Amino acid sequence: MENTWLENYILLMLRLDKIFKKDENFYVDAYIGPEKLKDLVEKEKFKKEIELIKDLVNLLSKLKTLDFKETRTSYLKKQLEAVKMILRILNGDKATLKEQVESILDIDFKWVDETNFERGLAYFKQGLPGKGDLINRYGEWTKRNMYSFKNSQQKYDYLKFIIDEMRNRSKNIIELPENEDVNLEIVTDKRYGASTRYLGNLVSLVEINDDIPFNFYQMLPLITHELYPGHHAEFCLKESYLVKEKNYFENNIFLLTSPQLVISEGIGEVAFDMIFTPQQAAEWMDENIYKKYNIKTDDIDLVSLIKASRLNSLDQLSSNASILMNEGRDEKEIKDYIQKYTLQPEYMLDHVIKNLKSSPLQKVYSFTYYHGKQIVQNYLNEKEDKAKALNHLMKKQVYPSQIK
Repeated sequence: MENTWLENYILLMLRLDKIFKKDENFYVDAYIGPEKLKDLVEKEKFKKEIELIKDLVNLLSKLKTLDFKETRTSYLKKQLEAVKMILRILNGDKATLKEQVESILDIDFKWVDETNFERGLAYFKQGLPGKGDLINRYGEWTKRNMYSFKNSQQKYDYLKFIIDEMRNRSKNIIELPENEDVNLEIVTDKRYGASTRYLGNLVSLVEINDDIPFNFYQMLPLITHELYPGHHAEFCLKESYLVKEKNYFENNIFLLTSPQLVISEGIGEVAFDMIFTPQQAAEWMDENIYKKYNIKTDDIDLVSLIKASRLNSLDQLSSNASILMNEGRDEKEIKDYIQKYTLQPEYMLDHVIKNLKSSPLQKVYSFTYYHGKQIVQNYLNEKEDKAKALNHLMKKQVYPSQIK
């Protein structure tokens, strides 16, 4: 009975993902289970949202009769309740953004107070070159970090160097499986700048778009978030521990916009800070980037810039931007708000607005970054051994209300 239930759970998620794909979106981040289930869904006709709601209600009713541990049952119930709200939204039911966020992500819906963002601005003011307008000063700093390699191989080699460095640092704090690996590819003619996809069997594929200028300053946060000790490391540990060791069939599928995703994005957001202090990161970047490529840094305070960027990233501002958009605020007002704290150029602000409008769930998704980071950071801060606590989050089935 358990096996049938688990297969139906996977089928429900794959069928929901098929609905999303009609609009060139997706709900399943990665699927590493039996191909027969994936093939079945690909070949069958679309199931309507109301049909999937009935399937989901049936799964919920039978869940309490299964011989699962209480923690496993609670995790599955949280995931299913999230999907139930998503299906209601897709079926045309009206729900406020607050109701969506709290039902789908298992977190409190709240505006993020700007206190930390104001601290970030103070760090920007201290760290950026020159004087006067912060946006112009940030633009000058960004220009210095844009670099064109002589060829794709040179870019590949340097990225591989950074990835290997982050892997080695991460091994000091997380229990990486021995056979894990990252396949790196330099690609062209893509809509994205970078993409990471978990393939299963402890391997992720990373694609870097060669058409987009390389930004040295963004590399460490990107690789620590996406790979080591962020998403790739978490996927590997969950596959190794939950799927292969515990035989938790449901963890063959990784879902977006769900309670578990809040924890996952929280891990990604704290990943940089788990292997670097701002001082350590500044020293590493100075030695391995700025001196190596003769980039001027004698008129900046790199430690302050790193502190600022940890507080005032686009992701950290995104939930407030979603609330403003949901209130019907003018796009210019929203962009001005984001730019005030992040100092990002116009094309990045346009990207944020476009992204928030790109799918019915994108405004909900935006809450995973700041709130996920706070939940994970608070959990780690409460533990004497932060590395052990991080490994727990990476290996186990965890949802926000369980640990906050």
